[in-house]
Amino acid sequence: MWSKHDNHGFSNEDDYLRSLKKQESYHFSYSFEYIAKNYGNDKYDIAETNMDVTVQWSDSQSGYVFSYNVPEMYKIDPNQSNGTEADFFQDDVYWRLISDLESIGIGAEAIVS
Repeated sequence: MWSKHDNHGFSNEDDYLRSLKKQESYHFSYSFEYIAKNYGNDKYDIAETNMDVTVQWSDSQSGYVFSYNVPEMYKIDPNQSNGTEADFFQDDVYWRLISDLESIGIGAEAIVS
């Protein structure tokens, strides 16, 4: 974290944050499970699909921002006790993405969202 007293050799925080940039963008794909059919009484069929995640550097925000998409979201029925695309990202994908980013040297300071 940049501060006036611990400035990492940079005159302002924006310059420091820009120094954290690696590549312009990264693309990941993560599989996750969802409930294909809920029969009730804790009985259900499970299916699997993928979420595509793009991590893009934003000059205006001085950090990486995430966007995600589930190409087969039309198969996931909320009436079968499934969440939204955002729910799957937060509950199933986010921490795997953070781990992958950390493994290539992109830490929390470089992440906007």
